[in-house]
Amino acid sequence: MHFYGQMASRFLRGDFTMEGSADSLVMTVHLLATSGQSLLLQQTLDRLLKWICLDVRLFLVSERVTPVKYYEKYHQNSSGFPGMSILLFLHEAFGEERIFQVRDFFQHPPWQCYHMQCANGKLYPCASTSQEFYSLDEHMPVWGVRQVHYGTEILRVTLYCSFENYDDAIRLYEMILQKEATLQKNNFCVFALYATQSIAVQLCLKQLPPGLSVELKESSVLQFKVHEIGQLVPLLPNPCVPISSTRWQTQDYEGNKILLQGFKATQNIVKKMVCFPVGTTMQVKNRACRVPL
Repeated sequence: MHFYGQMASRFLRGDFTMEGSADSLVMTVHLLATSGQSLLLQQTLDRLLKWICLDVRLFLVSERVTPVKYYEKYHQNSSGFPGMSILLFLHEAFGEERIFQVRDFFQHPPWQCYHMQCANGKLYPCASTSQEFYSLDEHMPVWGVRQVHYGTEILRVTLYCSFENYDDAIRLYEMILQKEATLQKNNFCVFALYATQSIAVQLCLKQLPPGLSVELKESSVLQFKVHEIGQLVPLLPNPCVPISSTRWQTQDYEGNKILLQGFKATQNIVKKMVCFPVGTTMQVKNRACRVPL
């Protein structure tokens, strides 16, 4: 079990508060497309979000510089449960025709149907036969539409966690978001990120059954706005490296890539770290941190 100590407690108490209004969107989903596909995918997502009246740019599509690399350590998870999903919970009161249009939208290119099946062809134990999923790319999140009868419409970004990493993942994202989960049950929790009278944006963590692995979505990166990034970096469970004067890159317990964008980056720490040659190893408060090649 990973414990963050006194400084982590200060984050969760709110001693380091977020700047901006309460409705500011603190998370952005970056999607990395293959060469020549970024504009098409961005237009596809923008059109989809117009149907649900989301007035903030939650998804940003850019082109991947190099193709996805298949490292041997990920081969064993190639048949795992998709590591990230995006679900649209649409209210029937706003018209069933709109829900039908959104579902029909997923039936056409560049969308592809995604089958929730294990390597042996059987359905995953945590998936339902009535739920359909779609994807823009095999390395991007899977998408789905659900019809709801009450409450606000929701766009929910879900990260799936292996059984043993779930509790640590909750503490990690509570520290990054600087608040506790809005809703927490036995095997999932929800963080409220943004809300209007008509729609809410949520980040959800969901625990998978024991023995079920997570298949990383290598072309998906979550970016969070944080206040005191210099205080946060030493508390992270994995190495964290600066990629600019205000942004750092790390990963969670499953290997999902995370970008941290600071409102007030500790400039002295950043300057000291970026001056190291690429490929060298440095220490940040007793934590080894290697600058990637």
